Amino acid sequence: MDNKKILVFSPHADDVELSMGGTIAKLSKTNDVTIITCIVPEEGVDGHKDKYMIENRGKEQIEAAKILGAKLEILNIGQYDFAYNRKYVKQFDDLIKAYNPDAVFCCWEHDTHQDHKTLASIIYGALRKNDRSLYIYDQTTLGGGINANIFKPNLWVDISGEPLQLKIKAMEKYKYYIGKHIESIVARSKFQGGQVGVSHAECFQVVKQLDL
Repeated sequence: MDNKKILVFSPHADDVELSMGGTIAKLSKTNDVTIITCIVPEEGVDGHKDKYMIENRGKEQIEAAKILGAKLEILNIGQYDFAYNRKYVKQFDDLIKAYNPDAVFCCWEHDTHQDHKTLASIIYGALRKNDRSLYIYDQTTLGGGINANIFKPNLWVDISGEPLQLKIKAMEKYKYYIGKHIESIVARSKFQGGQVGVSHAECFQVVKQLDL
């Protein structure tokens, strides 16, 4: 994929770096890539307001996006307002039309986080009639994520070498939340790479693919 406009939708600041940071770094070399982040979390893992998160999470993603070579737009939607309804489907439909991308990446509809499910449903609705390719990235698994559904990839992207190193550097910007998990995230890319005979990979589901 070269010389294309690509939108990558992230439920929260950090999700796309975890799930497809290497792919973003790789695509950014030859394409115009923009990350659209819906929510900048204000709560810690215990569900209470966290001063560090409020003051730093957005700043961390700005730095991470620079490392990956992507543009960034943060919508900063209230996390208790975000819902699958006509209002947000129209907002995201208008946003997609304004950016006019060739391809869209979004989270998995069976992810266990409610905001991820919501975003996936919204993007399916917004893209139901549009002539854009749609790819789904694997769920992030920090703090859980086990469910009865199985992510079934049919596209693997080789992120060995520089893309992986850039992904690691981007994840390192999230000092509060990701730090201790980086080793397991890299191990997952090692496993996924082994599935297709490369050192490291990230995998996706192709929902629809136009001739690119």
